[in-house]
Amino acid sequence: MIAGALVVVPFAGHDLGVYPYFFVVFLVLMPTADLLTAHLLGQQFLADGRLATLGLSTAYLFSSMVMVPYAIAFTRMQRSSPDSTWSEVSTPWLGMVIVAGFPLLVAAQQWIVAALPPRWNEFARNRRRITVAATVGAAVTLAAAVTGLVIGAASWMPHFYQSGTPTAAGRTIFGVALLCTIASLFAVARNVRHRPPVERWVVVAISASLATALLTVAAPQRYTVGFYAARITLLVSSLVVLIALLGEAATLYRRLSAAHDDLDLAHRELGRRAEHLAVANRELEAADAWKSDILATLSHEINQPLTVISAYSEELTHDWDTTTDQQRRASVEALDRRVTELLDMAAHLLALCRAERGDIRTQAVALPVEQVLTRVTDNLTRQARGRVSVSCGSPGAVVWADPVHTHQVLANFVTNAVKYSPGAIHISATLDDTGARVLLAVSDEGEGVPPDFVAHLFDRFAQADRAGAARTGAGFGLYLSRLLADANHGDIWYEAVVPHGSRFVLALPSAPRSPEATTPVEGGGGPPPPRPPGRGGGGAPPRDAAP
Repeated sequence: MIAGALVVVPFAGHDLGVYPYFFVVFLVLMPTADLLTAHLLGQQFLADGRLATLGLSTAYLFSSMVMVPYAIAFTRMQRSSPDSTWSEVSTPWLGMVIVAGFPLLVAAQQWIVAALPPRWNEFARNRRRITVAATVGAAVTLAAAVTGLVIGAASWMPHFYQSGTPTAAGRTIFGVALLCTIASLFAVARNVRHRPPVERWVVVAISASLATALLTVAAPQRYTVGFYAARITLLVSSLVVLIALLGEAATLYRRLSAAHDDLDLAHRELGRRAEHLAVANRELEAADAWKSDILATLSHEINQPLTVISAYSEELTHDWDTTTDQQRRASVEALDRRVTELLDMAAHLLALCRAERGDIRTQAVALPVEQVLTRVTDNLTRQARGRVSVSCGSPGAVVWADPVHTHQVLANFVTNAVKYSPGAIHISATLDDTGARVLLAVSDEGEGVPPDFVAHLFDRFAQADRAGAARTGAGFGLYLSRLLADANHGDIWYEAVVPHGSRFVLALPSAPRSPEATTPVEGGGGPPPPRPPGRGGGGAPPRDAAP
């Protein structure tokens, strides 16, 4: 812009005449562009809290405010005679305030911001809207004061023109304005590289003011090439700075949009991780509760057999010589029962720990039902075996299941029946209505399960309270049985027997009756026969357990 002004200087005095439409465009676009620039810089301050940006906004606001009385004065000048106060004093002084006042204000605010105490800077950053309101009021007040001074004291101020001809005072004022603009440009451009991009464009505006001052000194007459070039320079610089700031705002918006997208992705990822963490916390809480339940249950349940073992051991130790063989045999049998109880409890606990981790490994085979029932009865004591009867309603029936797991579930059923029922116990095997599953049932003639406890019968550590009966076992045998049934694609449920008694049922998929199907397969040995949606027989519907 300065180089362009120097090129125009030799032709600056050439007269071009009056172009009213040019002044309309100039007097409308110039203050509008400066006002929009002030608004964009103010919004930037609200975003980052940088006081230097707010100072530039104040300078642009001052310039746009002074442009309003300048437009009024210029209109009055065109309607007045060449020797009027509007033509000789008011209008040129307001124009000089716009050309030289803007650079001086930019340089002054730079010095003022640097000299502010730290607590004022902190207050301005923390109370940004209050600071913006204060600076807007200061800019409007300063513009009103300058305008009032120029118009009110026009009769005492030096004249720029005398009957349309520039005066010596006017030329001197133009020269002083040129020097002030040059000093302001050097002061602002000195550290422009350390400023944000939105603040660097002020150098373009001050360069335009310097070019305008050069053209005004070269051609102080109105309506010459220099006169029009000076105003074109101001208008172009204002539009360039405004467009540049709009571009900066668009860039910031794109960055903000991209950051928002990244933040949204991060938020969703954080949400997913929070959900996983919540699940992990719930699992840890469940594991901690399970551990506490295990410790509490075992500390209670192990104490009883250990107390009995200790008592019998002490009795045998101290009274061995005075006891009969029959008493010794009874004591040893009691000790054996208690040790067996502890071993069963330990085996159940080990199996339960593996089941809770989902670490149940099945070796499914085509297992003859008769073989399963025979193994269950063979492992009973002679006294218990006398109370048990077995019937296989479907000779040659075969189930597809793990032999160890199947025996463990049925043995648990029979053990509970022997423990809680003084009468006969019946083990049966039948096909359901569809023929797709074999129902292995253990029935007794005991008191049955209390109706309000049936829903919790297969829960972990669940035991029904029986009036007048001591608590036996750890309460996880049926829970483990349910886990083992699930692992073998089976179902397990309880049925009340009328008029009294209990019936526990294990439903397993039936398998083809072929000897070739007896080879065990790790992990389940392929897909078992399809499971029907329900079971045959009466009683409560089975639980639809997942494999």
